[in-house]
Amino acid sequence: MVKKKKAVHSGELPQQFGPSSRFEVQKGQLVKSKAGRDKDRYYLVLGREGNILYLADGRARGALNPKKKNIRHVAKSNRVAADHIAMASGRLLRNEEIRAALHELSGE
Repeated sequence: MVKKKKAVHSGELPQQFGPSSRFEVQKGQLVKSKAGRDKDRYYLVLGREGNILYLADGRARGALNPKKKNIRHVAKSNRVAADHIAMASGRLLRNEEIRAALHELSGE
């Protein structure tokens, strides 16, 4: 039996685990689900906590009951509902506003 040597951790993470633009999302950004039974659905980002995003579509998942989704399971876009976020100014977006923003940003 051959014993394997344990790798010594130097304290630095490999480059593949470094910061990536894939993980940079902001409130009001349009994302598309890549995994799960909601695959290919569009959502707006309502918030972020670590690697978990809080998403809403204004229909099945509203602002009061957002979907929790791992950030690795969404594809981000460069579109942001900035005007809808600015209108909310500190309050939660209403479901009608979320649906309007999704319609405007996704073109569906």
